[in-house]
Amino acid sequence: MPNPPPLARLVLLLATLALLPACSYPTKPWIAPEVSLVDIRPASITAEQQTFIVRLNVKNPNDRTLPIKGATYNMELDGYEIANGAGSLDKQIPAFSEGVVDVAVHTSLLNLIQNVPALAFSSGERNYKISGILELAGGYIPVPFQYSGDVDPSLIISHLMR
Repeated sequence: MPNPPPLARLVLLLATLALLPACSYPTKPWIAPEVSLVDIRPASITAEQQTFIVRLNVKNPNDRTLPIKGATYNMELDGYEIANGAGSLDKQIPAFSEGVVDVAVHTSLLNLIQNVPALAFSSGERNYKISGILELAGGYIPVPFQYSGDVDPSLIISHLMR
């Protein structure tokens, strides 16, 4: 096979060099997902620790799949931390879509004793906040999230007493 003329090789080399910097640009940063509370149900209750399964709806505002491999999270009620947790997950949330994730959260008997009576006798909605960090598969940087809303205390009590 004959060699291409020197001018063709020069043009090919210049085109390759012009496109090379595009390969080194990082992808767009992740946009934090919107995370909201769907459900709470007891998993195990002992004298030392109570574990609840919290169902969260995760909305992915990104233009690519959100490959969640793990998370750490805290839950607050009216500004007081009531539960926290961490664990591995294997969830793929498609681009511009949403999915439900079940996570285990832990609280202590002291937290329950301090918060359940206040919930049982309160009227009106209470403010909650869920915050944490999603660990993504593929070595991407961690994605922090935070979401707050209002919840009816009677719903919390009914779910805790199941």
